[in-house]
Amino acid sequence: MNYALNFVLPRGDIGPTGPQGIAGTIGATGPTGPQGVAGTIGATGPTGPIGPGTGLSAYGGRYNNTASTISLSILSQTQVPLEVTMPNLAVNYSPNSLVITQSGNYEINFYLNLTATVATTITTAVRINGTNIPATVISRALSVATSSIYNGSVIVALNAGNTIDMAISALLAVGVTLGTGTNAVLTVKRLS
Repeated sequence: MNYALNFVLPRGDIGPTGPQGIAGTIGATGPTGPQGVAGTIGATGPTGPIGPGTGLSAYGGRYNNTASTISLSILSQTQVPLEVTMPNLAVNYSPNSLVITQSGNYEINFYLNLTATVATTITTAVRINGTNIPATVISRALSVATSSIYNGSVIVALNAGNTIDMAISALLAVGVTLGTGTNAVLTVKRLS
């Protein structure tokens, strides 16, 4: 007789984890998928602040290109006609003058070409609110029918609300002629 012995042996403890195996080779790249549908355009964002660029923050000018004769009284200033306006930014226009809207340091440029009907001294000046800017006052003794050019440039501090214009005067009552073409120009540009 044969007897089979059924013994259940107890299970042993789990052994330690073995070392990691080496990495396998990278497989081939799969095909590129189709391009997706374009999304809708988003709303426009708010405008950002003005950067510290080097552009001018205020400028303007007027000029005259109409031939005309101006009658001057003795020692009294007469405003130079400046009928045509130039492009402007933060500078307003009133008849024959420029009105500053931003305080700051400005470069003012001026030009005047005229002839006198009588030999006398003619004085030109750029004015702030009717007062001559000393650096712009130019006086010349003119001969009859001899063209003379008055021009210059100056940097001055201007306040918002200042009115800038150009004026002429004479020692005698005299007629002066502004010739054909551009005969008077007055411009301003803010530097700071």
